[in-house]
Amino acid sequence: MNKFLVRVLLVSGLIFSSGVMADLTPLRHFAEFSTWSQMRISPSGDYIAGVVDKNSGLGGSSLMVMDAKTLENLHEIKMTGSAYIGSFVWANDERLIAWEAVKSGIQEIPFSTGNIIAVNIDGTKKRWIYGSGKQSKSHLSRHSKRAGAYLEHTLPDDKKNVLMSVYTYGSEDGAYTRLVKLNTYTGREKNLARSPIKRASLTLDGDGELRFAHGVDLDDGEKFKVFVREGKDWRLIKQAKRNGGSFVPVGFSADNKIAYILDNIETDTQALYSYEMSSGDTQLMYSHPFVDVDQVTFSGEEQSSDSGDIAGVWVQPDYPMYVPLSENLDYNKVLVGLQRKFPQYSVDIISKSSKGEDGSQLAIVGVTSDKLPGMYLLYDFATSKLTKIRQAHSLIDSSKLSSTVPYKLTMRDGKAVYAYLTLPEDAEGPVPLIMHPHGGPYGPRDSWGYNPEVQMLASRGYGVLQVNFRGSGGYGKDFMYSAYKQWAFEMQDDLTDSVRWAIDSGITEEGRVCIYGASYGGYSALMSAVKEPDLYACTAGYVGVYDLQMMSQKGDIQRRDEGLDYISEAICSTEAECKRGSPLTYIDDLKADVMIIHGAIDQRVPVAHAEALRNALDERDIPYEWLVKRKEGHGFVNVDNREELYGRLLAFFKRNIGS
Repeated sequence: MNKFLVRVLLVSGLIFSSGVMADLTPLRHFAEFSTWSQMRISPSGDYIAGVVDKNSGLGGSSLMVMDAKTLENLHEIKMTGSAYIGSFVWANDERLIAWEAVKSGIQEIPFSTGNIIAVNIDGTKKRWIYGSGKQSKSHLSRHSKRAGAYLEHTLPDDKKNVLMSVYTYGSEDGAYTRLVKLNTYTGREKNLARSPIKRASLTLDGDGELRFAHGVDLDDGEKFKVFVREGKDWRLIKQAKRNGGSFVPVGFSADNKIAYILDNIETDTQALYSYEMSSGDTQLMYSHPFVDVDQVTFSGEEQSSDSGDIAGVWVQPDYPMYVPLSENLDYNKVLVGLQRKFPQYSVDIISKSSKGEDGSQLAIVGVTSDKLPGMYLLYDFATSKLTKIRQAHSLIDSSKLSSTVPYKLTMRDGKAVYAYLTLPEDAEGPVPLIMHPHGGPYGPRDSWGYNPEVQMLASRGYGVLQVNFRGSGGYGKDFMYSAYKQWAFEMQDDLTDSVRWAIDSGITEEGRVCIYGASYGGYSALMSAVKEPDLYACTAGYVGVYDLQMMSQKGDIQRRDEGLDYISEAICSTEAECKRGSPLTYIDDLKADVMIIHGAIDQRVPVAHAEALRNALDERDIPYEWLVKRKEGHGFVNVDNREELYGRLLAFFKRNIGS
């Protein structure tokens, strides 16, 4: 008999009194996406462009061009129909290049179609310049053939052309990356070179000369290979076995004689090296003892430059941290000075204009924090003046949000694991706690910054614990790869040990802990609940994996040969292994209350996982909450659905652990 509980949730009356609600951020604001993103200044510094989402993204997005002096909106440039802008760049001072993206329900955020449009800042001379959109005006046919094209160089002395690396999905020949010169006005392209291996990434120097190709060789055991360009030929200079690390060129010195490399082939964490182009000699410039280098910053004069003097690196052992590599650079003096002005924020220079003949230069500065989704400021290098441009999400009031604090925790085997704890403002004594494991699991990690779900939960009285369990990215090769085939074991133990730490520390107390996560986090929510049935009062799985055997047969990962290899290597390779790692195998041990959340057209984790869990619960007469949305995929994108999800979650948690 189906024991699905039909619960009519009057969220506002059930959870809060109207007086309390008046002081809280409405759930809808947490459910909404940022209005402004990706602000960039033009090469001359006369204009600023940014992406504007309409109706919280549901009505597509557009490019807004502003006057850099007055900050007034000048021109709004819309994509075709309800398409979105995935990203954009300035091709020159009058023309923009934008990558089309769509929301199909199979991705939580818009994904690129590979189609590229170019347009003047006043909206004129708008045309498709790359991808299937270039040949057809039909929306369906534009998306019928996927192409990848990535900007490599804007060629500042050539006002019509840019250099792109491109390849076409599903084509044997197209799988090899091509370097093309692309006319941004006509879409005409000229082939310049081809990569030595399929799907390679190309690296150009500051003059636009092709120097490196690197990537995983799909035809040679997925070894990572790096080639250097010599005339029209390629020479292999470095390789590593599968999962043995990478050697990635990220930029060049001003004279192009030295390349800068992120390398973790010989080391556990990814470190920064210099590479002499003439001799091949390398020299270590920076490494962190336990986290990878996230980003390398250059002080080049051009916007978004990856050439010139190397300024510093970004790492994230706990809070985001910028490490200057030269104290004498004016760029570092400016950036460090800006960071001192905003000591509780993460501050970075995200876009620069070219230097004028009089030495003038402007930059866009991005400011974010755990309480601030983002703010864009205009900085004048000559006067040090800062002017606010726009706030990413103007409806979020930072004063009502909670601080996120990093912790280093020691697991049962002595391994160090890093976590983030967000407590309700003015919390006194133990609070109800939500363990919130991230998705992935291999590669992604939780970071310090604004997270709408975390802040939503904290605003309603819950502590939120985010743990970078083994397998998370950013902590070196061993931390990630040693967790292969540990989905149900060490990775869950790290979550268990972290909750026990929170109980022992007086942050929460036994009987007042629930677990909630999405994708792999949804898997963990159920697996932890059956593995530690007395630890969690409730479990909420969002687009979660519950049957590993099903995962090896259904979804979009196993549709590719490399996807099947990944499942066999990282998750399970036999029916017995898959069964041993599946939460459904242990459903008889479940004591926690259950909530199942899914999108009916999820291609990554098909809704069959949610249905299998529902069937197993029905067979045992175990009640549960059910929230499946017909037009949603791997994560809800409709704001109404997201708002409903948050209201339902809060009522579910309140019923089980209070608030």
